[in-house]
Amino acid sequence: MSIILCPLRYFTRLFILILIIYAITLFYTYHNRLNDIRANRKDISYLNHKELKYILQWTRRFSAPFDYMGEGNSAFVKYNCKYRNCFVTDDKNYFLNQSDFNAIAFNGRDVNMWAFQLPKDRSPKQKYIFGAMESPDFFPACNDYLDGYFNWTWTYKLDSDFQWGYISIYDVKGNLVGPAIDMKWVENMDPVDEKLRLKLSKKRKAVAWFVSHCSTKRHREDYVEEFSQELNKFGWTVDIYGRCGTLSCPLSESNSCFRMIEDDYHFYLSFENSFAEDYVTEKLLTALNNYAVPVVYGGADYSRFLPEGSYLDAINLGPKKLAETIFDIMGNKTRYYEFFRWRNHYVYRDADHLNACRLCEMMNRNLEEKSVWKYFRTWWNGVRYEENCL
Repeated sequence: MSIILCPLRYFTRLFILILIIYAITLFYTYHNRLNDIRANRKDISYLNHKELKYILQWTRRFSAPFDYMGEGNSAFVKYNCKYRNCFVTDDKNYFLNQSDFNAIAFNGRDVNMWAFQLPKDRSPKQKYIFGAMESPDFFPACNDYLDGYFNWTWTYKLDSDFQWGYISIYDVKGNLVGPAIDMKWVENMDPVDEKLRLKLSKKRKAVAWFVSHCSTKRHREDYVEEFSQELNKFGWTVDIYGRCGTLSCPLSESNSCFRMIEDDYHFYLSFENSFAEDYVTEKLLTALNNYAVPVVYGGADYSRFLPEGSYLDAINLGPKKLAETIFDIMGNKTRYYEFFRWRNHYVYRDADHLNACRLCEMMNRNLEEKSVWKYFRTWWNGVRYEENCL
């Protein structure tokens, strides 16, 4: 009997200990969140309640782009936005009536909901916002009710009501100029100077690719395998770093990894893992900001993001022609230098500092405007609508 009781006592004590640890964890989580809310309310305490624009995150908060929005007005303060009077929460009970929120935001990852999962009361003055960073290749919008449901779109697509972008383009005076649907690039760009030519002339390797997503819907890995075989015929290699290759450069050492591209590699594979209109991610910046020529592979019109003569298009060229072209360019340094003339006229940055600000700016400027996306599913899903929603 005592033999049986001992294990029971042990497991009872262990269970009690687990409960205590869980309770302590809950307490600190709640305490920290309460402090965050108090801090946010302190930051906006100088504002009148009527001046605040309240935004409810209806779907999961901790997925992009919602995880960039912070809580309260913290994101708008962090990025030094022009407007900071927006208050973000995922607490659906913040007001007695959800129709009291100025806007309700829906994450593009979660829009295919059942009717009972949607807000029950909707005010004509409210703005329903569709926010998305990922493409419809992975997160299509399929339900019928979505047509005519959203007032505003906040995505990477350049014809969104306001953009959530990965990339921002500035002229040398610091003016934001792109990307844009009808992008106007400087014609007859200035040649690169001697200092940059000297820097570029020291490169000794052909192509690099940092990648961790090894199997993709658009089969970029198959393209790279064939391209690599073609490039090998000319005595050059595609050096693949990360889980999908044989080389390693840890994220914890990202600065040294980027420096390696800057110092050693002529080209970088800016290959997207899905195809969609305007879907161009930070993979492009890895090349541009580290003095490598981007080789692009995606569904975007790249003339909206890059000036002519600054990149190679892998899809248009095909694996064999791409290998031949790279071999020819590396044998002609003067031709290689031409790819960097854009540096005399433009600066590329990420767009994190703009995205949250665009939300609050929109809330302050356009709340009274009537708008609705009547054919939302066609706009978002694009030409692969039926394929993605099967």
